[in-house]
Amino acid sequence: MIRNLLLALLATVVVAVTLAALALRDNPARSAVGETRVADNHGAQIRYVISGPANAPLVPLLASFARSASDFNELVLALNAAGYRTLALQARGVEGSDLPSMRPSLFDYAGDLAAALDAERVTGRVVLVGHAYGNRVARAFASRYPQRVDSLVLLAAGDSAPPPETRDAIMTVLLQVWPETTRRRALQKAFFANGNEAPDYWLSGWHPRAGLAQAYATANTPSSQWSGGGDAPMLILQPLHDAAAAEGAQVLLQRFPQRVRVIELHGAGHAILPEQPLQVRDAVLQHLRVRIAAPLMPDQPNIASSIPMTVAAGVMATAACMAARGRICSP
Repeated sequence: MIRNLLLALLATVVVAVTLAALALRDNPARSAVGETRVADNHGAQIRYVISGPANAPLVPLLASFARSASDFNELVLALNAAGYRTLALQARGVEGSDLPSMRPSLFDYAGDLAAALDAERVTGRVVLVGHAYGNRVARAFASRYPQRVDSLVLLAAGDSAPPPETRDAIMTVLLQVWPETTRRRALQKAFFANGNEAPDYWLSGWHPRAGLAQAYATANTPSSQWSGGGDAPMLILQPLHDAAAAEGAQVLLQRFPQRVRVIELHGAGHAILPEQPLQVRDAVLQHLRVRIAAPLMPDQPNIASSIPMTVAAGVMATAACMAARGRICSP
């Protein structure tokens, strides 16, 4: 009798361990555009991807929750073509970056970016782009290192927990214990606006242990220490169909009307980058041109003059809108 109970208990433990291992296994992402390099942050080896013309203004990019820097691939190519150099950080536990602790703070992630900038000998102020969870790291970086930040561009910005239904959908995508059809439905619900089909590379590219560490960091780093983003100006690109952070932009605008501008993007959810890549590209480039000029590369046409008239008109209208303090703009 006791022997049978012990065998049953052992079988249960084996099944539980096996399911946990399956759920927490990484699902590698597509390759990131550029050259992968490594920075050391107090013994933690952090990977980042460099791309674009040497000696050009550097734009750091911080990816979403448990996601790879390769989510920025299309934006990286656009910024490089416009004469900017990009540094896309692979967060702790993602695509080869060390995960030295499951109990980090947001400032540990900010320190990882500081280490990468030091490795690239970047001493000036940067315009920092953060998507979703990366927006939290961007604000933590601006709070800890205000002297290194010119301004922030935040895509789908939020700092509170998503609604329960969206949170459950995110966990369904993150933990690989459900069939692909179930995960794809959850992905659409949590990250994409109706009518926008999620690309296959968004079904892959998830790093569960990294995500659990990031969740711990948000829950255990007091928001008063990071959510204000120091004193940096903030441009927020707010998807109008964001199931995870619908109120993030409004909250920041109400708190900091003097230094927050919001551009609303139609036809986009929390994923935003694969949904409205041209609108994101135009808004980021317009902000960069205002804040940091990019030198033209040899034989490179003036990017502004090559933008179609309809897009150029939209960019100019958005710039005029943003000149009105505290106003929300829709391109």
